[in-house]
Amino acid sequence: MECDVLIIGAGPAGLAAAIYSSRQGLRTVVLEEAVIGGRATYAHVIDNYPGFPEGISGTELISRFAKQAEKFGAIIKPGEGAKEIKVSGDAKEVITANERYSSKALVIATGLRQKKLQIPGEERLLGRGVSYCATCDGFFFRNRKVAVIGGGNEAASDLLYLSSLAGKVVWVVGEDGITADESYLEKIREIGIEQITGARVVELLGGERLEGIVIEKGGSQEKLAVDGAFIAIGSVPTVEILKKAGIEVDEKGFIKTNEEMETNMAGVFAAGDCTGKSHQVILAAGQGAMAGIRASAFAKMKGRMTG
Repeated sequence: MECDVLIIGAGPAGLAAAIYSSRQGLRTVVLEEAVIGGRATYAHVIDNYPGFPEGISGTELISRFAKQAEKFGAIIKPGEGAKEIKVSGDAKEVITANERYSSKALVIATGLRQKKLQIPGEERLLGRGVSYCATCDGFFFRNRKVAVIGGGNEAASDLLYLSSLAGKVVWVVGEDGITADESYLEKIREIGIEQITGARVVELLGGERLEGIVIEKGGSQEKLAVDGAFIAIGSVPTVEILKKAGIEVDEKGFIKTNEEMETNMAGVFAAGDCTGKSHQVILAAGQGAMAGIRASAFAKMKGRMTG
């Protein structure tokens, strides 16, 4: 499939880029490996996005982004993950499991993937009580006991969401301590969620399903019986296919860009969490808008598609 602007990733950055490029009358295709909206859809409530003083769920906000992009003609293709990127001169090519896409301009908005604890039982019990997405799986733990692992905003958001579903929620915070914003902490204090701080989860227990977690604190270990464990310890970029394509990344794996979201390769732009400059929906959207504007200008310079 040929297009003017090809976007990898349908999170806030990718969808914002699609809105701007499709409004220019350019044939725009957005590829998304997993869930449209990415990590933003996991947010129970987003209360710092301008225009929504009462807050809005991540799912609803992303739905509006997607509808707006499609209104202007953007084609969003969920389930189409990039397997290989080829950039040679003016040619920008992305290969998925199903198709080969070529474009004049390419926007990379691949976001981040969840960090793993990398402990015994994590992989085996994934989907059997272990989850990285509270809004996806929280419903299955109604009136049951769950643990949220992590100390940042993502973990705090999960806590607030799960507290309305689960019978009991325990917050397990590592040695780095609590880093969540005060707006989250105020609500958590009101609810009165049990906290275990300065602890490290070293094993997830269970046969067919999760039965508990092993916590190490102060040199000793203890078992905590829980039905669910929601892991929210941060995210990391996916860089393998980018490096192979010749796109420069920094020492942490984030894509290097200038202020106009240009990478080291002409006609290739990047925006959102994969650049290491955002981690907030509004910032990702702003970067996506800039990337969409610059990608549109580049595509027009090369001559837009016809038909």
